[in-house]
Amino acid sequence: MKDLWFFLKLFKPWRWWLLAGTLMAVTTALASITLLGLSGWFICASAVAGALAPDGVAVSFNFMQPAAQIRALAIIRTLARYGERWLTHEATFRVLAEIRYWLFQRLIRLSPGQLSLRHSGDMLSRITQDVDALDAIYLRILVPALVVIVAALGCVFLAYRYEPLLALLLCLSLALATVCLPVVFNLVARKPGEQEVMLKSRFKSLLLDYWQGLDDLKAGQAIGRFRQRLLMQLDSLLTVQKRTQQLSALSAALLLLCANLTLLGFIYIGVMSPVSGPQLAMLIFVVLALFEWIAPMNNALQMLGKTSASARRIRSIAETPPAIVTPEPAASLPPGNDIRLENIAFRYHSANPWVLKNLDLSIPAGKKIAIIGASGAGKSTLLHLLLRYFDPDNGVLSLGGKDYRQLDAEQLMTRFSLLSQHTHILLGSLRDNLKIAKPCASDSQLQQALEQAGLGRWLKTLPEGLDSWLGEHGARVSGGEARRIALARIYLKDAPIVLLDEPTEGLDQETEQRVLQRLQILCQTKTVLMVTHRRAGLSWMDAVYRLQAGKLIQIR
Repeated sequence: MKDLWFFLKLFKPWRWWLLAGTLMAVTTALASITLLGLSGWFICASAVAGALAPDGVAVSFNFMQPAAQIRALAIIRTLARYGERWLTHEATFRVLAEIRYWLFQRLIRLSPGQLSLRHSGDMLSRITQDVDALDAIYLRILVPALVVIVAALGCVFLAYRYEPLLALLLCLSLALATVCLPVVFNLVARKPGEQEVMLKSRFKSLLLDYWQGLDDLKAGQAIGRFRQRLLMQLDSLLTVQKRTQQLSALSAALLLLCANLTLLGFIYIGVMSPVSGPQLAMLIFVVLALFEWIAPMNNALQMLGKTSASARRIRSIAETPPAIVTPEPAASLPPGNDIRLENIAFRYHSANPWVLKNLDLSIPAGKKIAIIGASGAGKSTLLHLLLRYFDPDNGVLSLGGKDYRQLDAEQLMTRFSLLSQHTHILLGSLRDNLKIAKPCASDSQLQQALEQAGLGRWLKTLPEGLDSWLGEHGARVSGGEARRIALARIYLKDAPIVLLDEPTEGLDQETEQRVLQRLQILCQTKTVLMVTHRRAGLSWMDAVYRLQAGKLIQIR
């Protein structure tokens, strides 16, 4: 429960919306219960009056007043129901938006260092499925609970006015229906609910892997095996969901049994008491209506395990400490661009082996440095440290003589451009993808950047020019074109330091030479650090180092 209470403070900005929705829900419940009770009394009283009249018994019966009251209650219930639906759902959407905004603020602090260590499918599940599950806190737990409390108090008071024994019986039934049954089934359903949340997340992660790796799975003739894993995960999920549905059905059956036993008790006590027939009919219908409002709350309390698990997953990622901490206030960026790494040691987790250890490197401004090494040697990790995705565990990393830990990471990024081995093309137009580097760039600047990257002719072949749609993950461009779009971004940003992470990975020899030629032109006056396991492009480097066993060895 502490995980659910943690999120209640995020409800505060919308408390008046939440309160108004709750009041409308209470009004709807009271109007519905009163309407059904009054209708039962009216029908029964009319029947009694009609049965006595033929026997010569003078009957005085006011037909107009209860009929008008029934019409008024029907109108109030309809309007209150509409208002309740509108207010509660509007409040819920606003609260969920607040939670998402709060979550994204915390995810930004973790990006890209901590987030890069997590599965994208699991993160997507937390942002969507787990946040959506939190609507149960207000819609399915708080509102139904408050409605049942107010309605139950009103019904007990009404029963007490006619017969105290009826009020006592109703209190015992309500204790069983709203306390005992929910507590027992919450304890029983908590573990399956938590399992369901975890299994859904794993299934979505596997499904995302299957979709993104479909080409490789097909080439490796592994689609059948992977599909079998998906089906096994789905079977596990369905088994848990079946169990939770069985528990819900059993809970509903026991609640219905409790309601029927309460009705039998009312009939027995009512017959033995001085309560008249119309009055007893009214009380019976009131109890029926009350138990209809208890059922949603009973089901919601069984969802506590699932909702708590979602809240816990969101809270765990939100409370993850960031990989870097920016001091307040941060130091201003130095005028120089010299980079120095002194006795650097780093590993991703305390239980993991060191990726870099006792590493020293000096990169004067304007120099071109290459670092070669086998895959997994730590070359990309070194770039991540330079971009301050992480801070080193030991040693000092400085820019222009200032320690990285004194600088603001966002400001630091203004000095760097990155060409990674996996160029990411966003879902959007060519213009959208270029303006990542310079949002205020004009069309002429974008065209010039493409020309500098060797894509001038290609741009002319596009039917919609800069507004051409590139498709999801750049489906409409080749690998070489995607890499040169990234080169155009480097030209647009015009940062003094360029980091190249396997810049020609996955390119054929001809495209590789074109990309390297363009890079050499773009980076003539810039500081360059290139990490690669290939020999191409080393000829225009001022120095070449080999990264081996976490240390640098100069080979040229």
